[in-house]
Amino acid sequence: MIRIPESPRLRRRLKWVGIAGSLVVAGVLIAVLIPSKSPTNGTQPANRPPAQLAVDTHQKLSQADRRQIDTLLDRFIPAAVERRDPRTAWALAGPEMRSASSLSAFRKGDLPVPSYPANERNYHHWRAIDVEHNSVVLNVLVHPKNPQKLGTWVFSIEVVKSKSRWLVNRIYTIAVMNPPVRPATVTHELGPADYAAPPPTSRTATTSSPSSHSFLLPVVGIFAILLLIPLGLGVGVLLRARRWRRTVRASGRTELPPLPSSYRSGAE
Repeated sequence: MIRIPESPRLRRRLKWVGIAGSLVVAGVLIAVLIPSKSPTNGTQPANRPPAQLAVDTHQKLSQADRRQIDTLLDRFIPAAVERRDPRTAWALAGPEMRSASSLSAFRKGDLPVPSYPANERNYHHWRAIDVEHNSVVLNVLVHPKNPQKLGTWVFSIEVVKSKSRWLVNRIYTIAVMNPPVRPATVTHELGPADYAAPPPTSRTATTSSPSSHSFLLPVVGIFAILLLIPLGLGVGVLLRARRWRRTVRASGRTELPPLPSSYRSGAE
């Protein structure tokens, strides 16, 4: 039976080693036993609905503003997108578009606007996505002049109202529906729909990964080594103390052993 050492200093050291070891073991057990809630291999959960484009209209657009935006698009798209009249495009550009370019760049045809040969008579079929105070984000579908060479495009346009005038602040392409190359080829749409979630499958979603705690193995090993070193030293000290007591009892001595001869000669 291992006894507690008689030395107060040794008992204090063993007590602090035991407390530190208990804290380390408790922390490792908590880290290992907490389940991981992350999805496995980046797969989407089953039965998840596909992503949709949100239509968030906070304010109501008046009929007068809608007619002004119709007129703006009827002038801006031919002037800027079709590159017919750079001066008119600059006059109808909003502050953000003007800050990204200049009138001289517009005249050279260097516009921050996608180029597209539109074949629309008017652009009154746009759809409002977000209506704010003096700002409207809308989508408009545009068809090409030659549908055999180019597909239908969808533009997202932000128009802003400045001094009772509506201006185009930004415009960019959000979808391209290219014509089929072969009869068996299906028209593909490039845009937000491509980033929708995959369709539901019969595979059940798992809540934890088998390798979710694999990164903890080296940490557990390091903590185990740090814990075993002081424990091993403490056990070694206890065994040496026990062995010394047995030796003293077996010899029958009750007094301390004499000092070595070198110390006795020096003392004399």
